[in-house]
Amino acid sequence: MTAKKNEIQNNEVDTKTKTCFVIMPIADHPDYETGHFTRVYDHLIKPACIAAGYQPIRADDSKASHMIMFDILKKIMDCDMAICDLSSKNANVFYELGLRQAFNKKTILITDGRDKPPFDLAGFRYVPYSQSLRVDTVNVEIKLIHEMLAETESAPEDDVNSIVKLLKIQPAKIDKVNLSENDSIIFEMINKLNKKIDSLGTNNNTSTNISRAAKLMSNASQGISSKLRLADLMVFEPENIMKYTYTYRDTDIGYITDFTQNYMNFSGENGEGITFPRSNDFMEKITVNNLKG
Repeated sequence: MTAKKNEIQNNEVDTKTKTCFVIMPIADHPDYETGHFTRVYDHLIKPACIAAGYQPIRADDSKASHMIMFDILKKIMDCDMAICDLSSKNANVFYELGLRQAFNKKTILITDGRDKPPFDLAGFRYVPYSQSLRVDTVNVEIKLIHEMLAETESAPEDDVNSIVKLLKIQPAKIDKVNLSENDSIIFEMINKLNKKIDSLGTNNNTSTNISRAAKLMSNASQGISSKLRLADLMVFEPENIMKYTYTYRDTDIGYITDFTQNYMNFSGENGEGITFPRSNDFMEKITVNNLKG
């Protein structure tokens, strides 16, 4: 009982942990030694985040192989704080920083000082650090980054934290969308598809399945439920196939009443039944019409 209680308490702590997204170069750069920026993250940025009470998150922490940019963008928007390393003037870094600033999200800047910050960022404070990563300098710089994180966290919301605030431009905002029951089922399906795609291998069938999943997710994100094929549902969401009514060559065929290894039985609104062979050829032509009433 005590162990269970501790587990619950630990989970509660985890959900309350502040997060800090680290915007920085990830790949090796020709002007730096191999693995340089990984060392910057491990020995400088991560310890500073932890000291300030933040869980550091970097783009390559994600284990997902699909749609990684969507995962990065979500973290850019959702994290409580961000650290942006301007060193090496990396294009991806500036893109991600621009998104963070467009929404006036709290962010601190750091740089190794090899290059001058771009003109648009020259007026903002940043923490310099030595690219040598010597222990004596790193210990001091961890403290400086820690202090700036704490100072930025406690700063009022109207504090100048971005070019948007500096120019008194209205920050961007994300409009929330209320999903219909049909959309909710489809987007739940997308989340499950994401997990299943990660577990697929690299054979031809897998390539076909990934292609199907990409089309299914694209259609679902646009609300085009009528274009979802029964073949897709059978591969990725077989437990949901009886929730819908279907169309075959622009003709309503109703919902699935039962199916075997060889046949699928449908029942229309007038109670008239129809049977199809359970083959890919037919299932490719049968599409989702709507949720079963």
